[in-house]
Amino acid sequence: MGFSDKMRETLGSEGARLQVKTDDDGWAARVSPGGTAEASVTIRGGTKMARVEALVLRVIVRHRNWSDGQGMTLTDAQARELDDRSHLTPAWSRELVSEARVEVGAEVDVEAEREVAVSVPVPEHCDATTSSCTVALLVQADIRGQIDPTVTGKVLVA
Repeated sequence: MGFSDKMRETLGSEGARLQVKTDDDGWAARVSPGGTAEASVTIRGGTKMARVEALVLRVIVRHRNWSDGQGMTLTDAQARELDDRSHLTPAWSRELVSEARVEVGAEVDVEAEREVAVSVPVPEHCDATTSSCTVALLVQADIRGQIDPTVTGKVLVA
């Protein structure tokens, strides 16, 4: 076994992978504020068996804002009111609005697949999905002995 193979094994980089199943429009979940986002997560085994303790689910809201280069930040609505926006640079704020842990407690064999249905509450104060506001479902697996894989799915809040 070469040095790079030993390093990959030590870091656990050849372990399990995650995938969030989406619908035909690319959304992992469709939900109203105050509802529950539901999705299906597929855990794919890597080159060695993985013990999946749990999946950690996070709902993250991102809002687009604009910076004028002099330290002033404008909301998307404020930026639209300007005649000349060429000096503005887009940026995104990020806010964690909900988190849940789904216990799995299962072993995933080499190159095997295991599907897990998950759900996480979306608070009533969560903003609706727009071109300047995105809502994401971040899923992270808690797996012993490897770097915890993560995957992101889109949530349509309407």
